[in-house]
Amino acid sequence: MAKKWIGIANVACLGAVLALSGCSSDTGNGGNAGTNGNTGANANGAANEPAGSGSNGGGKKVTITLLNAQDNGIRDKFLPDVVKKKFEAANPDITLEIVSVPYDQFDSKMNTMVAGGTPPDVWSHWGQSGFVDYNVRDMVLDLTPYMADFNNPNIPQSTLDIYKIDGQQKGIPLNIYSSMIFYNKELFDKAGVTVPNYKPGDSAWTWDKLVELAKSVSKDYGKPSAVYGFTYGMGEHLLTYSWDWGLDVFAPAYASGFLDKADLTDPKIAVATQFFQDMIFKDKIMPTKAVEESIGKIGDPLLTGKVAMSLVGSWAMGGFKETNMKFGVLPLPTGPAGTSTPFIYADPLMISSKSKNPDAAWKLVKFMTSPEMQMEMTKTTGYPPSDTVAYAEWFKQYEGLTDTAYLEEVNTAAIEKGKESPNHLIAGYGDITSFMLNEQQAIFNKEQDPAAVLKDMNPKFQQLLDDIKQKAGK
Repeated sequence: MAKKWIGIANVACLGAVLALSGCSSDTGNGGNAGTNGNTGANANGAANEPAGSGSNGGGKKVTITLLNAQDNGIRDKFLPDVVKKKFEAANPDITLEIVSVPYDQFDSKMNTMVAGGTPPDVWSHWGQSGFVDYNVRDMVLDLTPYMADFNNPNIPQSTLDIYKIDGQQKGIPLNIYSSMIFYNKELFDKAGVTVPNYKPGDSAWTWDKLVELAKSVSKDYGKPSAVYGFTYGMGEHLLTYSWDWGLDVFAPAYASGFLDKADLTDPKIAVATQFFQDMIFKDKIMPTKAVEESIGKIGDPLLTGKVAMSLVGSWAMGGFKETNMKFGVLPLPTGPAGTSTPFIYADPLMISSKSKNPDAAWKLVKFMTSPEMQMEMTKTTGYPPSDTVAYAEWFKQYEGLTDTAYLEEVNTAAIEKGKESPNHLIAGYGDITSFMLNEQQAIFNKEQDPAAVLKDMNPKFQQLLDDIKQKAGK
C-alpha cells in the first residue's frame, strides 16, 4: 500500500513542536470539532466515557494488563509505585496488572500472551518489534471513537498524527526520545581533555574526529581495568550503520512496512561496517559485542565508568539524574555522505484490538498521557514526555549536571533531522534483529572480513524477508 505506516514527515515537525513553537494550529483533541480539547473529563480518566462505551460492564470490577520491558529500573519503579497507585485510586473499579519482562524477552512474552488469548490491554513498542509489526498483525485497536474524550491540549495534533494511519488513531505518544552522544564528564576531566560543543551538522565533526576523541580517554583495552572510549548503543545491528555512508537498507520498506529485498553486498554497507569493526580491533576504542554485553550486565556503561562516550537514546538521562552524574552531549558526527542522522523514538501507548476491557484500557492511556501525569513522569523518571509543557520542564531538571542550553540545541536538532527507528517501521523486525545479532558475531567478535560475511549472509537474509512476508500473508 502507498500509505506510510507512520507519518515520517511529521517526525521532522517534532523539533519545532517540542521547542514549543508547534507545527499545527490544532491541539491534541484528535481533530474533533467542537471539543476544544476539553470534554469535561478529568485527568484521571474517571468520567465522561465515549458515547456508548458503558462503565466497565455496569460497575463490575475489571482487570487490565500493561506489558512493560524492564529498562534501567526507572520505568520499572515508576509504573507500580506511581501509575498503578494513582490510577487505581482514581478508578476503584479497575485493577491494573503490570507485567514486566527483560527487554530481550518482550517480543516472546507478547507472542505468548497473544497466542494464549490473553494479550496485554496496553503496551508500547518497548521490545525489538514495533508499531508496524503489531499493526500488520491486526493487534492494535482503532482509538478514533475515543478521541473526543482525549484531554491533553499540550500534545499537538502533529504529534498525534505520527500514529494516525489511514484516518485511524492507532496510538497516543507517551514519550519522544532523541539520540545523541553522551559522555561521562568526569572521565574526560581526569584525562585533561576538553570536549568542544560542536554545532549539530557541523562538517568538522566527523566520525574520524570521534575516533580521535575516544582514543584520548581509552585505556587498558581488553583488561578488567579497561575504559573504552565509545560504544554504539543505537540500533542493535549493522543494518543501521550505513545511514550516513549514503545507504538506508530499510528505505524501500517505509511505504509498505515490508522489506522486499535488501542487498547486503552494497559496498556502502560493507565500508560502514568495516569502519565500526576497526573501532574494535584497529582503533581499540570500542569493546567487542561480547564484552559490551558483559559490561551491560553490570549497569549502564557510562555510569559504571567503563565507557567514556556512547551513542544512545535520551532515556539514558534518567540514570544520569538518579545518580547525579555530570555528563556532556554531542550531536551525531557527519558521515562520508555529508549527513548526520539521529534515531528518533516516538513511543505510543496502544490498546489491543482483542482487549476484553477497551474502555478501561482507554482510561489508562488517557491517564498516562494527561498533563498531570506527563509532568509527573518526566520529573520522576527523567524521561522526555510528548506533552510540550512537560517537555520544557524536562530540560530544567538537568541544570547542574550538564549545559542545558546546549542539550536543548542538540536535542531539538536531533528531532528535526532524525529518522524514526526502523524497528518501529518494519514488519518482522524482531526476527530480523535475531538473525543479524547471530550472523554479525563473525564480524564484531571474530574480526572476519565484513564484505565476505555480508556476501554469505545475503541469501539467508533474503529468505528471511520472504518468510516474513509469507507469514503476514503478503
